[in-house]
Amino acid sequence: MMTDDGFFWFKKHRLSIPGVEGEHLLMHITDTHISAIDEDSTPEEKAECEKQEALWADFKEKFARGKLPFSQGNDEPYGEPQKISTVEAFEKQLALARELKPEVLLLSGDNLDHMHPAGERYLKKKLAEYGGRFLCVPGNHEDPACGELWAPGVRTLELEGFRIAAVDDSRRTVSDADLAALKALCAEGIPMIVLCHVPLSTRMCQEEMRRIMDYFYIDWETAGENGKAFISLCEECDAVRAVLCGHVHGYHEMEYAPGKLQVIGSQGMAGAVHLLTVE
Repeated sequence: MMTDDGFFWFKKHRLSIPGVEGEHLLMHITDTHISAIDEDSTPEEKAECEKQEALWADFKEKFARGKLPFSQGNDEPYGEPQKISTVEAFEKQLALARELKPEVLLLSGDNLDHMHPAGERYLKKKLAEYGGRFLCVPGNHEDPACGELWAPGVRTLELEGFRIAAVDDSRRTVSDADLAALKALCAEGIPMIVLCHVPLSTRMCQEEMRRIMDYFYIDWETAGENGKAFISLCEECDAVRAVLCGHVHGYHEMEYAPGKLQVIGSQGMAGAVHLLTVE
């Protein structure tokens, strides 16, 4: 592996799906919160990016050190290697992906800190240069539609014996059209990993999720009709095998239904990487 200066820290899982041959490595990162400027950025855009960059530099340290109300008890690594810009952090994540060569690079939202032209240009350019397969969903800091990076509607990638379905739940709900598309995918019966931004608080994992903060999840008791339907679909559809998400800025893993894993990735801007091997 590339020489690590202490920036990266890893969580790893294996997911067994009957009928899948060989091993399929997926690299999952989230909450990179990129703020980028370039020669075409206006003074106002530069000022906004500088302000947000300073905000997240302060946030990621306070979060890692448990100094925020919803990060108490957190013990994630934080030191000098994490004190880099969001752009530098994303460059490191892409360099790691180029070395590890995952079958798919998965970005589960808040890829950009806010919608700004230089950020969109930067992200499109860097993912095009990356060259490998990737799948993005929008986060709550982003516009649900961003051209070829993420777009309205459930998008899928087909792999050998399973698929990944990207779902926009960034507003703590799912559209009627996306629910219909997910139901159609479930009816096909092909094993599926759901990629989204906001975690699910189901009957099975509600107690653990409530230790976080209700802003950070879709709750089976309090969600609107479509939010509840999305949770029920992920719980009850035999094809759905796992949910990968972010938003919380801290790492969590849990069964959200019997035999079904939810992995909440931590902040990619601070070096968090989740590697999932499907076999």
